[in-house]
Amino acid sequence: MQHTFQELVRLRAESHAQAPFCFFDNTVTTYLDLATAIEQMARALAVSGVREGDRVALMLPNCIEHIALFFAISRLGATAVPVSIHLRKSGIALQLSSSEPGHMVADAAFSELVLALPEAPGIKSIIWRGDAIPAGNESRRQTRLSTLLADSRLASVPVDRRETLDDICAIAYTSGTTGAPKGAMLNQRWFQVGAKNAGLLADVRPDDVLFLWEPFYHVAGWMTVLIGLQHAVPVAMVERFSASNCWDQIRRHGATLFHYLGGAMNLLLKQPAKDTDRANPIRVAWGAAAPTQSWLEFENRYDVKIREGYGISEAGNFTMLNLDGPLGSIGKPVDEFEAWIENDAGQRAAAGEIGEIVLRPRQPGVTMTGYFNAPEKTAEILRDGCLYTGDLGYQDGEGYFYFSGRKKEALRRRGENVSAWEVERIVNSHPDVEESAVIGVPSKMGEQDIMAFVKPAPGKTIDPIDVIRWCERHLAYYQIPRYIHIVDDFPRGPTQRIRKTELLADVEAAWDFEASGAASNAHRI
Repeated sequence: MQHTFQELVRLRAESHAQAPFCFFDNTVTTYLDLATAIEQMARALAVSGVREGDRVALMLPNCIEHIALFFAISRLGATAVPVSIHLRKSGIALQLSSSEPGHMVADAAFSELVLALPEAPGIKSIIWRGDAIPAGNESRRQTRLSTLLADSRLASVPVDRRETLDDICAIAYTSGTTGAPKGAMLNQRWFQVGAKNAGLLADVRPDDVLFLWEPFYHVAGWMTVLIGLQHAVPVAMVERFSASNCWDQIRRHGATLFHYLGGAMNLLLKQPAKDTDRANPIRVAWGAAAPTQSWLEFENRYDVKIREGYGISEAGNFTMLNLDGPLGSIGKPVDEFEAWIENDAGQRAAAGEIGEIVLRPRQPGVTMTGYFNAPEKTAEILRDGCLYTGDLGYQDGEGYFYFSGRKKEALRRRGENVSAWEVERIVNSHPDVEESAVIGVPSKMGEQDIMAFVKPAPGKTIDPIDVIRWCERHLAYYQIPRYIHIVDDFPRGPTQRIRKTELLADVEAAWDFEASGAASNAHRI
């Protein structure tokens, strides 16, 4: 039986009131503390004007308040819109104009970015987490979160709405194939089923501790929180991932389960070997997109069991699990989905034949409801009762699936979805650039690195580092290209669109940002 967020939190507050829910910043939060914080946050949001059906943007680091706010928004029947804290002005503006939130809760550390936005449409109020209200922009109502929580009216504010599993609780942004990132509308059932399957993959036991490093603008962070709530096991949360400190943090909290989203596994493998590498409490590392060689090396070096799966944001996070299957496989479909490989002719592929991974839900509500305000894009991926993933794979004779790459143009770098269109939009805005094309190239870290083909404007010459510095001002670190390839022109089709399939992804012929010595550690993460 799946519980709503409200039911699950209440159940844990009753059955495990004083048990630890979360270890963070030298503080222990119990399940009762969490339930109380959610109740207070819901009342505070209601006082600030948040109502059922509203959308609330969240631009916050990992913290207990972030968790409480996410669940409080659902409590009111509103929808959370997580915003990456690494986005720059243009990226934030793009997401806010797409999702049209009526309210925003942001950390005061990001006030300069948020207040510089050109009249973000529809935002009636901004609630700041921090000690002071930033000066300026008096056209919007601004409030401190601490002031709201101390409001004498809180006790009389009713928050007795009953949640349902069909409530749209989040709009999570995923990258488009040829356009802007799209907001996937996700209901509570999507989250609860996804966390249930992630818990199966992680093989959660009563004495486990989950290591939570994933940012909350990524659905993986919420999956880890919900695994903890579903199994009544604590999470040990850190504000951000650090490859050099990760194992010390894990040992400090006795964490036993680790999620290797994105390039985390390979970043750890790149750390200098230590005699203590195998002296760690991690029992299982679970995730997706682990290269076979990294899988083997990680297990041998750290004495950790790897459990691999597959999923996309549009379809319940984990839709395939490799519990005991062959090395390199993403496993077999979970109970909620049927899956097959479809070739270009629209027929089911034979064993070993590469085609598109297609998912068919066996019950309603386990995929996204659709993309927010994008019915045409929704129809491209949700067709005839199926979800067309845009990912390539094949199936062996035993029914195990294998991932073969990405059919769609969206890139995947270090666990983050990156829209090629958005990167191109910024590169093209450089005054010395006429046009650009962005593609993904295989990375030694797993997933992809970003290569930008750049055509100079007439009469201009381009220094690759100038393009990088331009991107640094307008893009998140994970959106910045690694490779810059200067070209005279592009191969084009009849409509003058660039034929990206004809671009030669030769990293040896391109300028390499990381090899140049100009990249900081932040760009390599």
